[in-house]
Amino acid sequence: MMRITTNSTLYTYQKNLMKSTNQLYSAMRSLMTGRNFDSYSADPAAATRAFNIHSSLNATNAQYSNNKTVLGKFSTAWDIADDMIDKLVSDLAQAPALKGLNDTNLSTLNTQGDVIYSGAEAVIQSLNSQYGGNFLFNGADTKNAPFALEKDGDKTYVTYRGVRIDDPNADYYTSDYLDENGNPVPKDPNDPSKGNWKNGEMLDKWSNEHLYVDIGIGFEVDANGNVVDSTAFDSAISGVDFIGGYGVDEDGDPKNIVSIMVRLSEVFKDYNTDTNTWGPSGNRDVASRLTEKLSKAQDALSKQHTQLDTEAKYLQTNQSQLESTFDSLNTELEGIERVDRVDAILALSWAQTSYNAAIQVGSNVIPQSLMDYLN
Repeated sequence: MMRITTNSTLYTYQKNLMKSTNQLYSAMRSLMTGRNFDSYSADPAAATRAFNIHSSLNATNAQYSNNKTVLGKFSTAWDIADDMIDKLVSDLAQAPALKGLNDTNLSTLNTQGDVIYSGAEAVIQSLNSQYGGNFLFNGADTKNAPFALEKDGDKTYVTYRGVRIDDPNADYYTSDYLDENGNPVPKDPNDPSKGNWKNGEMLDKWSNEHLYVDIGIGFEVDANGNVVDSTAFDSAISGVDFIGGYGVDEDGDPKNIVSIMVRLSEVFKDYNTDTNTWGPSGNRDVASRLTEKLSKAQDALSKQHTQLDTEAKYLQTNQSQLESTFDSLNTELEGIERVDRVDAILALSWAQTSYNAAIQVGSNVIPQSLMDYLN
């Protein structure tokens, strides 16, 4: 026969009461905080998975923000290109050019030249547009205005980062590139034998610049620390490439649309309306040739415009994908970290019932004192 002592009974009761109390507090805490666990030790497996999901959510959120910024940039660039094609080039270049070539309008040729030049200035201003404080068409350099019109005697040149992109003299592009202080820029400051950068080399270098952004397509770098092209989005927009490139063609005419407009305006403005003779900048044949090339340059600009639209649509699709990924991760995290409210309420109700029962049992288990008996 086993003898159950009073101390043994009290010990067992206190142990079970403490257990009921802890269960009650745990149920109350779960309901109030809405969390399945409050520390790593409470559920190591779930906590590890939750940590990984939090990391993925942060990365996805950053990628979404990057994608949204780049989408805004390309959408703005698309709008600017749309205005350049439909309004500036068409209204301030094509229309006056065709009007000036009409023999009945030779008396207003100088005026048409002024209109075309103002169109070139307007295009330059558009190409110097910003989005979020960053210049859109300056490649990887988003802090400085890319384009300008440079006067040199009776000629006007279009410059990109201070370098002419329409100089007919081929020697210009093999000349040393000079920085803002007028000094040549060495290719390798530690090795003078490698020589200095040339104007043409700098334009090629700027044309091949990249401004990679992580938008959630597996951002990676190679062993040399260079970004793998296929794993990031290149957000750089080269202004020179956008308007047709630098240099001149076999006729000595500029390749880019803005310089063609400038040259055409010079031909028109040089026309002498008093003597009805063409000036040193060119004759009717030159004007006709430039007008034809203006049309081709406008077609090339339209292709760049279409490319911007393609890039923007890709970014829109990717943004939707990032949103879906974020929602899926968030849903999974909720399932790991957050309690079901109904289950939490039922658990609290059961814990409260157990605690109350434990308290009630205590009145029968704990021995009464003499005073309790007398009462």
